[in-house]
Amino acid sequence: MTGRKGTTAKATDNPFAGLSVQGEQQARRGQTLYATDNDVALRAQSEEDGVVACRERGRHEFPSTRASVTDGPPFTDITDEGFYVRRIPCPCCRHVDEDGTPGLPRVVRVETWDLKHRRGKILPNGAQIVSSRTVYVDRSYLADKGTGRTKPRQWRNAAMGPMFAGQSIVEVKRAILDARDERERLAAEAYARSLAPAEPEGLRAVPDTA
Repeated sequence: MTGRKGTTAKATDNPFAGLSVQGEQQARRGQTLYATDNDVALRAQSEEDGVVACRERGRHEFPSTRASVTDGPPFTDITDEGFYVRRIPCPCCRHVDEDGTPGLPRVVRVETWDLKHRRGKILPNGAQIVSSRTVYVDRSYLADKGTGRTKPRQWRNAAMGPMFAGQSIVEVKRAILDARDERERLAAEAYARSLAPAEPEGLRAVPDTA
């Protein structure tokens, strides 16, 4: 007896079933969902300058190894596996206390190192980094879930926008062109002075000592 031909039933006809509106948009586009320019502009208004600076760069400015190593061992812990842990805070986006001194860090780079040794002595090239990861100590640095990711370009726009908001475009253009003309005039005068012949030694005025 021949079985009846047919098609296999699918669990659902909607491939995006169960996804949120944002998740469905992201799945349909096949790319990351980003925050709007207005959302970034609003957030930038309440952020400290250091946070905006790191956001504009799209990365943190952790100090170099040589610059960040001070007197004494640079490690803060030893793992159960025997690796040495080093924590380097980002000095740019860290909190600033009321007196203007650096406060608690928002973001820290955690490095794991191995110190290779022989007969109890660390080898000349024995310090070898094993892993490195960025840890967000203050979760407020990250955007709330569902708001989308941001781009450095959006943060640059958000920082520049308030500087010109409401100003006359004609006055802004005039100020830029006037400053440009003044720079060119000063440069031309400096160049002309550099081409002027030096005064002969014999023709220089002799001070009157009488």
